[in-house]
Amino acid sequence: MKTIITTLALALISLATLNAQHNSFFIGANGGGNFSKFKFTEDLAELYPNSNPVFGLNGGVSLGFEIQNFTISSGIQYIQKGGEYQTDNFDDEIGTGFFTGKEKLHYISVPVLAGYRKYLTPRFAISIAIGPSFNFGLGGTLDETTEYFGTDETTVDNYKVAFGNGLNEDYRSMQLGFQFSPGLVVALNENSKLTFNVTWDSGVSDVFNTRYKEANEFFNINTGDQLNRSTLFSVGYEYHFNFADRY
Repeated sequence: MKTIITTLALALISLATLNAQHNSFFIGANGGGNFSKFKFTEDLAELYPNSNPVFGLNGGVSLGFEIQNFTISSGIQYIQKGGEYQTDNFDDEIGTGFFTGKEKLHYISVPVLAGYRKYLTPRFAISIAIGPSFNFGLGGTLDETTEYFGTDETTVDNYKVAFGNGLNEDYRSMQLGFQFSPGLVVALNENSKLTFNVTWDSGVSDVFNTRYKEANEFFNINTGDQLNRSTLFSVGYEYHFNFADRY
């Protein structure tokens, strides 16, 4: 990963010598909302056939280079993720039941994105960016509700979700994702730009902490992985420091 990032940075810097007036370093801020859900595999997909999105907020700061039409950027983002999942009707010692779990999770995310901007006019461009995201879990909550047929009895349980490597910590402290982000860029003037992006952020590995999963009897019966899926909508502002301004 470090080799890929270094190669991209060197390629963009070398392009900067070709035409300095079109090259810049930028800093920015962005914010918006998102819809997140879980994708389950194997037994977990059969256990939770219904997986619904939950709404969250996202925002942060960014920095990067725009070299000719190419960009490389990173930053620090706060993202609320999670999901709602449900079983089909099931039978236990109480009767016929229906289970719903809803999670709200909090992350700090660090994306590393390579992109391209096609300027259709001097002030308007379409853009695309792709790359990995490194998501560090902060904490979260899990609300579980079980309803039973023919009775008003409903069981409600609330838990805190922990991130780490211990036996009692549910999820990995760092979860790797992959982002694909098309968008629009509007240049307000020589230094200021507005950005409008839709970003699909897909987890590439199981979110569960391995030690927790191995110690939990539930996963001896129900195999499979749980993956994060998020669609983020964001509006941002960039301030560009043109390389030519220094010469």
